[in-house]
Amino acid sequence: MVMLIADLSLPDVLKSFIEEKRNAKFLYPPQEEAVRRGILSGESVVMVTSTASGKTFLAEVAAISNVLINDKKTIVTVPLKALAYEKLMDFKAYEELGIRITASTGEYDSDDRWLESFDVIITTYEKLDSILRHKPAWLSDVGQLIIDELHYLGDSERGPIIESIISKVKLLGLTPQIIGLSATIGNAEELADWLGAKLVKTNWRPIPLREGVYLRPFLSFNDGTKVRVREMSDPVTSLAMDSLNGGGQAIVFTPSRSSAVKVAKQLAKAICDSQSKLIDVETASRTAEEVRRASSSKLLGDELAQLIRCGASFHHAGLELEVRRLIEDAFRQRIIRALASTTTLAAGVNLPARRVIIGDYRRYEAGEGMVDIPVMEYKQMAGRAGRPGLDPYGEAVLIASNDREARRLFDLYVNAEPENVVSRFFVEENLAFNLLSIIASGYASNMNEINDFLSNTLAYSQYRIASNVIQRNALMRRVEDMLRFLMESGFIEESNGEFAATPLGLGVNKTYIDPYTANDYVRGLKELNGKANSLNLLFLAVKSRKIPKLRVKRGEEDKWSDALIRNWSRLPLMPPTLPDYDDDELNPLMEELKTATMMLDWINEIDEDELLKQYDAQPGDLRMYIDQLDWLLGAMAELARILKLRELAGRIGMLRLRVKYGIKADALELALNLEGIGRARARELYRAGFKSIEDIANSTPAKLQQVRGIGPTLANSLIEQAKKLIETGRITRVPRDEEPSGDLSDYL
Repeated sequence: MVMLIADLSLPDVLKSFIEEKRNAKFLYPPQEEAVRRGILSGESVVMVTSTASGKTFLAEVAAISNVLINDKKTIVTVPLKALAYEKLMDFKAYEELGIRITASTGEYDSDDRWLESFDVIITTYEKLDSILRHKPAWLSDVGQLIIDELHYLGDSERGPIIESIISKVKLLGLTPQIIGLSATIGNAEELADWLGAKLVKTNWRPIPLREGVYLRPFLSFNDGTKVRVREMSDPVTSLAMDSLNGGGQAIVFTPSRSSAVKVAKQLAKAICDSQSKLIDVETASRTAEEVRRASSSKLLGDELAQLIRCGASFHHAGLELEVRRLIEDAFRQRIIRALASTTTLAAGVNLPARRVIIGDYRRYEAGEGMVDIPVMEYKQMAGRAGRPGLDPYGEAVLIASNDREARRLFDLYVNAEPENVVSRFFVEENLAFNLLSIIASGYASNMNEINDFLSNTLAYSQYRIASNVIQRNALMRRVEDMLRFLMESGFIEESNGEFAATPLGLGVNKTYIDPYTANDYVRGLKELNGKANSLNLLFLAVKSRKIPKLRVKRGEEDKWSDALIRNWSRLPLMPPTLPDYDDDELNPLMEELKTATMMLDWINEIDEDELLKQYDAQPGDLRMYIDQLDWLLGAMAELARILKLRELAGRIGMLRLRVKYGIKADALELALNLEGIGRARARELYRAGFKSIEDIANSTPAKLQQVRGIGPTLANSLIEQAKKLIETGRITRVPRDEEPSGDLSDYL
C-alpha cells in the first residue's frame, strides 16, 4: 500500500506545503523505507539510492520537520560551493513556513556567530570543519546533520574532512541525527555502521534506466534490447540526434573542456542542419543573448551564444557560475536540447536528460597516462539519465569500437558495482592537517585524547577491521612522525606528554591552511622580508596544493624556463644557485611562475579576454583563482603578523585587495569603497580625474556621466555613496605608492 504524505507524522502546515507547493501526494518506495527506518523520527539513516529516487526531497522534509517539531537547527553539508547554492535555492521555498535558511561557504577564520539566528544552515565540508574548530555556542542547538554526496568519503581531500567533522561532533558531545545521502557506494553497510545509522539501499527508480553500449550501428542494452541508430558524422552525434529526434534530450560527458567544446560544436551544427524542427529559434536566440551578456569574457560569451542559438551548449568549470546556471536552466526548459559537459554536471547537479552519453570512458591522469574512469564515476554520470514526468525511460550509453571492447564495457561498467569507499585520512598531509586541528582547537592535548579522536574516523574503523598488530603499530608510528613534524615546524610544543599549539600553530589552524603549505609560507615570508614584490608573493601563494597550476604547453617551455632563470634569485624557496634540473623538476616551478604571472597580469588590469588568449584562463578559472588567493593571501598576512613582519603583512594585505578587485593600487580606493563599479569603471573614473571619494562627492551627475560606463542612475548613486562615506568617516584609505604597478618587463 502506498504511503501518503497526509499519513506522515509531520506538522499539518508542512504536509499542506508539500502537497500544494511541492505537488507531492505520496512517497516513493525508497522514501517509504527510510520513513519506516525512522528518518522522520530522529533515527540516523544512510540512503544509498538511485538518482531521482527522492532521497534529497525526503532529507529536505526531515530538515524542516526537525526545525518545526524539535526546535533544533539542521546543518546540510555538501562538497562544492555550486551545490551549496543549489541546495539554498531548493530550501528557500520553505521560508514561507517561517524557516530561516542561509548558506555559508567561505571565511574559514571566522566563528560565524551570525549563523545563530538561522534554522537551516548549508555549508561546504570545509566550512563546517572550520566552524567546528571555532566551537560557536550555537552548535549545541544542532539537532540534525545531513551529509550530501556521502561517497566523497573516498575523496583524497574532502573525505578526511567529513571524517574530522564526525569525530569532532562526537567529541563535543553533540548527538545530532545524521542523514547520509549518495547514489553510488559499494560498501554502504560499512559506512552506515561507522555512522551508527540504519541503511536504506535500493536501485529503485521512478522511471527505468537502461544501460548499454553502442557499437555502430546498433545500441545494445542490458535488458537484452537492441536498436539500430541512424549513423551520422560520428558516434556521439549519432546517439545524441537519435535521442533528440525521439523527443528527448542528451547530455554528453567528455574527459576534458576542449573535448566538451568540440562536441558541442558538432551537436549545434547537427541540430541547425536538421530538417526537423528541434528547437524554438526565437526562444533560443533570447537565451543566447542573455548568456552572452552574463559572460565577462566577450570571446567565450560569443562562442556560447552561437551554439545556444542552435540548441546546444558546453558546460564546465571554466564558465562563471552565473553562466552555468543560465545554461542549466535553459536545458531544464528544453531550450538547449543537447549539452556537452565535463564531470562538473555529474557531481550532484540536478540536471537529467533522456540519454546520457559517456563520450570517452578513459581520461588522462598526470604521471599515469590514460586510465579507465572508476565505476562510481560512471554510475554518477549514468544516474543523470531520465527526467521523471517527462521521459518514459532513461538511457546511459558507452561507445565501443569493436566487439571485444563492447563486451569489456558491459563487464567493466554496466554490470559492475561501484567501488568500496576507502578512507584517505592517514595520508601524511591529511593526518598532519587534522592533528594540528584537534590540538589547536582544544579537542586533544595528549596521546589518549588523540586516539579518542582517531577512533571515531572511518580510517580507524577500516584499519581495525582489516589490520593486524604490526600494521596498527605502523599507524601509530605515522601519527608520531606527524606530531614530530608539527613540532619541528614550530606549530605545536610538547611538555610531559601534553601537546599545545604555539601562537604560530594557532594562526595556521585559524586560517585553515594545511601545515605543509604553512611551513612553506613561513620559510618563504622570512626569506622575502625586505625584498617582497607582487610577483614573488604570488609565486609563494600559489605553492599551495589548493591552487591548480597553469600547464606549460608544448612550445612554451623555453619562454617559461628563461623567465624562471631570470627571476631565480628573486623567487622564494629556490636553491641559492641554479641547479642542473631535468624537465620533471623544472616543470612544476615553471607552472607556478606562469600561474603567478597570470595573476600579476590580472592585478595590472589586463583584459579578461587577453588573459583567456595568453593563458587559457577562462572566467570560471579566474574566479576560482581570485577566491582561493583571497583566502591564501589572507593566511599569509596573518602568518606575517604572527612572525612580527608587519610591513610585509601590510604589503600582502594590499596585494590581497588588488587580487580581489583586479586593479592597480592607484584606483583601488575607488573600487574598494563604491558599489556598482568594477575594475573597468574605477579605471575610467581615475583617468577622468576622479581619483578620490572626495572627487566623486564634489562632482555633479552630469560630469560623472561623461565618463564611459557611467549612466544617470549610477552617477547619482556614486555621489550619494561618496557623501555618505565622508559623513560617516567610513572611507577605507589605500596607499597609492605601495608598489609601482609597472609592467612585466620588470620581472620577466
